[in-house]
Amino acid sequence: MRKIDVIFFIFIICLAVPFIKFFDLNQDRDRFVLAGKFRAEAVDLNTFPRKGIIDRNGNELAVDILRSTLIFENSIDKDNALAFASIEGEPVFLTNPRRIYFEKQLSKNFISRLEKFCQCEAIYESLFRRYYPYGGIISPLIGFSGLDGGLEGLEKSYENYLKSDFTKRNLTKDRKGRRTNGDLAQFLSESNSPPLKLTIDINLQLKLFEELRNSIATAKAKGGFGIIMDIKKGDILASASYPTYNPNDSDRVAQRNRVIEEFIEPGSLIKPLTVAGALEQKIINHETLIDTNPGYINLSSYRKGEAGGKNFGVISLSEVISKSSQVGIAKIAIQFETEQLRSNLMSFGISKDLNLNWPSINFGHILDRQKFYDIDKASIGYGYLVNTNLVQIARAYSVFGNNGLMVEPRLMMSEAMQSVRVVNEENANFILDALRETVLNGTAENLRNAKVSIAGKTGTAEKFVINEGYVEGKYVSSFAGIFPYEDPQYVMVISIDEPDPNNYYGGQVSAPIVGNLSEFMLSNDYEGGKN
Repeated sequence: MRKIDVIFFIFIICLAVPFIKFFDLNQDRDRFVLAGKFRAEAVDLNTFPRKGIIDRNGNELAVDILRSTLIFENSIDKDNALAFASIEGEPVFLTNPRRIYFEKQLSKNFISRLEKFCQCEAIYESLFRRYYPYGGIISPLIGFSGLDGGLEGLEKSYENYLKSDFTKRNLTKDRKGRRTNGDLAQFLSESNSPPLKLTIDINLQLKLFEELRNSIATAKAKGGFGIIMDIKKGDILASASYPTYNPNDSDRVAQRNRVIEEFIEPGSLIKPLTVAGALEQKIINHETLIDTNPGYINLSSYRKGEAGGKNFGVISLSEVISKSSQVGIAKIAIQFETEQLRSNLMSFGISKDLNLNWPSINFGHILDRQKFYDIDKASIGYGYLVNTNLVQIARAYSVFGNNGLMVEPRLMMSEAMQSVRVVNEENANFILDALRETVLNGTAENLRNAKVSIAGKTGTAEKFVINEGYVEGKYVSSFAGIFPYEDPQYVMVISIDEPDPNNYYGGQVSAPIVGNLSEFMLSNDYEGGKN
């Protein structure tokens, strides 16, 4: 062969090699790019477990569980794999365009058969997913977490405690994404920190949620919320609202915790506080009689009358509460000085802070005016121009079931119990007796024959809507109950939002929930709040 031919042959080979290599690289390009994408996505996943959240009896409310994830090149492969999983009865937790999150760990045999079925290659990833066993039943309280940690509720406010103990570790993988130097399951057993233990009793939580849901449906209401609290310790045993959301859903839309974050004008629930304060200030005494004739009172240019146009005549202090007399309370309230009236409500914890570590909380509001006019005093005395939440109301009512001591609500079993005296024992017991009379012969008579003796107060307030004012036919209907009356252990507060305007009183729509819950606790020999 001539020298020129040899040189030309070598030149052709050298020229062809890059093209052959380029063709080979193009053949594998998608596989390499895909693998890179898989790994880029994997670093954002939760590879270390958060601490759990449990109720007072050790039931898991939030837990990290190890799940298998398969990642596919495209949505068609994913859909074919999903069909195979359905055929095999393998439960799926969540999907997105190229991923399938399975409820449990997958075997190598299953993955192999799946790849054969869909004629595709899947990248395997093992990761932790936050799971909430009770879903929407307690989600407004627990909240949820994401890749950035706690995002709502207690998951957010206790992020520093709940986040993983582990620092970042290097975990190498093979081409299919399988870990080659450790199993994530080891972290579940290596964490020594105890879970976050709440005062909640999930059995009571379930029952409260069920009662709210049923009552809202019966009352054709917009929603409802409620709280059960140990009257001696301040333990919040249940805190529920409806409607709610499922924190396990990927498209969840969080709703605020209405028990803590929603501030309402409580209406007549405030009346016992007004009477108790007047007794403490010696404005009135236990034998004082109030003349409510002729069934209304003129305050400046305003006329305030009894609900339903009633005229109770001359009544006792106990009857002012049990009959929920607007005129009676107005005549008591206007005897307060401005700061006396404001300070009285604040002494019961109204518009004062709660010792709850909550992500977003304010403390409510009492009319901010240097001098209250008589119409202001009367309105505040029967629960208007005051914004408060259900936790504050439960705290205030603990005074009447606890011989004058107010307990501070708590959500964590690790927190110390706190209490402060608000009224003397004699006045506290006087109000408790009046609340019992409310059930026996007053606005909550439908609880008279309940299996558990209940003392309580109804509250039905016209609803104030921003930019509309007070809207006719819209109410927030409430009941605060203390039980058992002879030896108070629990306080429960229920509010139903916008019940049917033809059947809207607190005694009709909210009080029955307290009756049903108290009977449930009795029939189950409930001792959870005494632990």
